[in-house]
Amino acid sequence: MKKIIHLVKQHIQQDFKPLYYGAIFILLAVSITVNYTLNLENGIIDQHTGKWIRVFYYYLLYAFGYYATCLAVSAFHNNHAFWKSKTFWILSTFGLTILSADRGFPYLHKLAMLFNQPYEAYSWLFRTLNHATGFIIIFLSLWLFYRWVDKEKSGFYGLTKPGNIKPYVYLLLIVAPAILIAALHTSFINYYPVYKSTHVAGLWGWPGYMPALIFELLYGLDFLNVELLFRGFFVIGLAQVLGKDAIMPMVTIYCYLHFGKPIGETISSIAGGYILGAIALYTRSVWGGVFIHVGVAWLMELSAWLVKQL
Repeated sequence: MKKIIHLVKQHIQQDFKPLYYGAIFILLAVSITVNYTLNLENGIIDQHTGKWIRVFYYYLLYAFGYYATCLAVSAFHNNHAFWKSKTFWILSTFGLTILSADRGFPYLHKLAMLFNQPYEAYSWLFRTLNHATGFIIIFLSLWLFYRWVDKEKSGFYGLTKPGNIKPYVYLLLIVAPAILIAALHTSFINYYPVYKSTHVAGLWGWPGYMPALIFELLYGLDFLNVELLFRGFFVIGLAQVLGKDAIMPMVTIYCYLHFGKPIGETISSIAGGYILGAIALYTRSVWGGVFIHVGVAWLMELSAWLVKQL
């Protein structure tokens, strides 16, 4: 736990400038306000579900947040060289593209329909495939990019470098009570658990626990992809160009990633993204973040399920 506090404190000491952090705060505050006032993601972008234009709209959203934050980096840290770097544009464009492709992937409906199942089974397949496709769109794409394009050897963006999990166990224990309290809020219960009970087991002759187990395992795997992309690629990978300044642009688009979720979770993602970004930057490993992220996700699922049962 002391190690985590030390790493975050070290980064704040090196990075903090009141005007710089103030500018990022304003950008995020305006972005969050616009999203939840206009229902930007759920009400506007998601109208185009099943169409490639949705990927394009997601790209515009994430590119705006990422490069607007990079402008703040450039202005307040007097760092302009990266704009002329070919590596910066290749890395950032690729990362934003696969993020947008994963968020707006238009063929989930068609994939689920291939199995020709009743609606309830189709619904389970659709939501499960939504997590499974991330392995191809994010994980496999990043591996191919790392293998054939990226010349900077970073241990597959921190994934192949082991980390000390013990401090993160303590952190998860500290966070757990807050999750249990949040689970009592209406907006939390309306969204979680992500897994919804179905009769799929009966339809397919499976043991009753099997649909939930498969769904939750793939749901957890999805967070490995999130850590690999955000803390691995956008922090460890982009650090070869931006150095420590890679963290804040990642925090902005990580906040944007949560626009379809309850507003409290979106706001808390800013602090979470910042802390996990600092840890990844200085440890050169994403496994601490993977442990925390998967642990928190499953705790949220469990907490919401328990509250609904009671």
